[in-house]
Amino acid sequence: MGLYGYARDTTPRLQSMQGLLGDDMVVLRNAWSVDANTVESLRNIFGFGQHAADMSFAAASTAASPAEAGAVSATDGLHAIALARAAGYKVWWMSNHDDLAIEQEHARLADVVDMVNRTPGRAGASLDGELLDCLQEALDDPAERKLIVLHLMGAHPHYRLRFPRGENPFDDNADAVDAQLAGQGRPAWVRRFRHEYDAALLYHDFVVSETLQLTRQGARPGEYRAWMYLSDHGQEVGHGSDRAGHSPSTASGYRIPAIVWRNRAAQPVSAAMAQAPFRTDWAGWTLADVLRIDWPGAQPERNVLHPGYRWQPPVLPPGVVSFTD
Repeated sequence: MGLYGYARDTTPRLQSMQGLLGDDMVVLRNAWSVDANTVESLRNIFGFGQHAADMSFAAASTAASPAEAGAVSATDGLHAIALARAAGYKVWWMSNHDDLAIEQEHARLADVVDMVNRTPGRAGASLDGELLDCLQEALDDPAERKLIVLHLMGAHPHYRLRFPRGENPFDDNADAVDAQLAGQGRPAWVRRFRHEYDAALLYHDFVVSETLQLTRQGARPGEYRAWMYLSDHGQEVGHGSDRAGHSPSTASGYRIPAIVWRNRAAQPVSAAMAQAPFRTDWAGWTLADVLRIDWPGAQPERNVLHPGYRWQPPVLPPGVVSFTD
């Protein structure tokens, strides 16, 4: 992503919004998943890391104070969607990612489920932009508190199916990225996949930035709104080896983007917080903070937005030495 310093302009909209929103839009510079596949990663994201060995969220609430989460007192067996519902949130699950296990484990806990893609696996050509109208309908719903989960296909293989046909500005483009890949001895097929992957990210930038824009606009006076975006895992596309796709054996399979925006933060986020390493199996704690939910047994030291955050590095199969390089 260009937002993270990549040489290609793959995120012009998000970068523009960062310039507009300033410190209200926190780009976590050193974010990691602890899983290299979607099913396990979502279990950890929504299960507060109870499955540990990495979505876009939008939230709106007219409540000015933290919500109460009923009698919840620990995280064992806790699910973030169930927690939100216990705190009085109406929950939507909107997905362009057809997977029966994910639907049964997570989507079924929501009040409203909207699946726009019913092609199992990764062969479907449904574009993530199909979810934008669904998001607008949910934002227009009169519920006082709402949590809207959008599960995008993002840049999953097959990369060429993740952007509109004919819209690949990086195809056959002999730029610095292609020259670097050639200099590393990457074969032509890996370089082709990188061009398609970057085009998928460019389209992804449009969708993700639009979800943020829709969440921001239309807020009533005094209404709190927040938005959180992260990937469930990374992709290896010639970054560290001659391969393309899910990669449990290289760091690229775990390195992810993560961004948080709030129109009214509980406390200011410092530059040091944005640089702090972040892990997806702790994402539930940050989501709970974004939703302003507190309960006995909460662990703010695992919330990257909290002043008391205390990083503990996960053990990943590639043997990552530094989580801040």
